[in-house]
Amino acid sequence: MTEINNTQCSSFSERVANLHIDHPRVKKIWDTLDSIRMHNRFQGGANSPRHRFIVGLSGVGKTQMMWRYAESNIGYVYIDEKGTEYDIKPVVYVNLPDPFTIMEFYQSIVQSLGAPQLPGRPTIGEVKRQAFTLMENQKVEMLILDEMDHILTSRFVTNEEAMGAIKHVANNGRISVICVGTPAVELLRKLDSQHFRRYPPTKLERFKFCDQEFLNLLHSIEEQLRPPVPIHLSNMNTTFPTLLHRISYGLVGYLTPIIQEAYSLLGVFESNFDESSANLNLKLVLEQAYHNIVGDVSEEERVKMIDQ
Repeated sequence: MTEINNTQCSSFSERVANLHIDHPRVKKIWDTLDSIRMHNRFQGGANSPRHRFIVGLSGVGKTQMMWRYAESNIGYVYIDEKGTEYDIKPVVYVNLPDPFTIMEFYQSIVQSLGAPQLPGRPTIGEVKRQAFTLMENQKVEMLILDEMDHILTSRFVTNEEAMGAIKHVANNGRISVICVGTPAVELLRKLDSQHFRRYPPTKLERFKFCDQEFLNLLHSIEEQLRPPVPIHLSNMNTTFPTLLHRISYGLVGYLTPIIQEAYSLLGVFESNFDESSANLNLKLVLEQAYHNIVGDVSEEERVKMIDQ
């Protein structure tokens, strides 16, 4: 898989703005997705494609991980013998609609494939045929369905109906479906034995401890940022690791914006910013950055939410 590399940005400000965190836990899941696609391609449709449920707490970085996987597996333009051009998309990221309906589900697929919606008031059948035609023409191998939790809160579609529509896409499109959501969506996987068997789960966990794995994560962040003066984020003697772990709760979804906000408070995004002379002491602003990102939520409330 070709990874997106934002570390080549020309200025420190750009590197801060484009900060992303690809840690071993993410790469392990990417490897799993690569394996699924390779297996499906090798067996040439002789058997049912493999699928997956990927679950994790809000804030562990699921959406960025899946979006980046789709973006890094870019397609190409294919021109058939009649001169018709097709935008080939092997991996398609779909953000499920809220509220979830079957019509909006198929329309979301169409939109993610870059096609315009049908004019007028099309029927569900017409939109479904459009989605399947596009997936076939654009040679879709894997469909990533993010925000599966929207199914659980829908007032218009039962859980069984929603999972039936997803199963129909997987079977008729002969593509792998990757369902992404919080631990609550395990309910959908356990609706019946067939879903349970077809969708083995993979969990993306938060960094529960300020251990070597978290230190490696901080080292990776500093490597991507390449600050004008080294800040030694991963050095326990600097107190950065314990502080960053405490204010991020080990969630990448907090850690990244907190660091970006801290640098924003230090003036990195101002037009007159000069990285050669600026005071980039993160410790001066990390607590303020934390409150700006997380809000006025008590420590007790936040810990309770994460534990749940």
